[in-house]
Amino acid sequence: MTQLPEVIDLSPEEEAKRLWNGALEARKTASEDLISLCEALDLGLRSAEIFTIQKLQPIKDHFPATIGVLLDTPNPEVDTYRDAISIPNSLQFTDIVDLLSAEELECVSPGMHRGWEDRRFSCRRSRVSAQEAIGVTLDATGRDQLLLLAAYRNRIFRYPPPIQLNTKDILAAFEGLVRFVEGLQSE
Repeated sequence: MTQLPEVIDLSPEEEAKRLWNGALEARKTASEDLISLCEALDLGLRSAEIFTIQKLQPIKDHFPATIGVLLDTPNPEVDTYRDAISIPNSLQFTDIVDLLSAEELECVSPGMHRGWEDRRFSCRRSRVSAQEAIGVTLDATGRDQLLLLAAYRNRIFRYPPPIQLNTKDILAAFEGLVRFVEGLQSE
């Protein structure tokens, strides 16, 4: 058995791939094991966040400042107090779903689109930039599947119980996440 090195540098791409592989592995037993279901959900959504942020990094200046600042990445070194006390602002999964939703779909992350522009105009313009850069556009069904997964992730990991999990719905929506991440990984 080999030991981990004392310091490990994780690039965003290798971290996203590691998380996605973990999500797919957990998914194999997700229909039989609650821990695997939760793990597949959390790892899968986090992987999609990282893949998307990386693809949008080169064009962050094409977005309004409120979105561009969410695409900034912190220094790789961990600062105990800074990183324990505050989580840096970055694009969240629902922000990503919003940016990659088809133009005619309503904005699901309106707080991201603020400033001097009309929100609908800002949302539409940002969606065009994101979708051209990534090559993925979510239709209403795909968006709703991803929002369902985001809702369960929030309830499982960010709220205290009680919660009622509909495992059949989660597993069905996970198929939409698989298609989404495959689209994010294609060149």
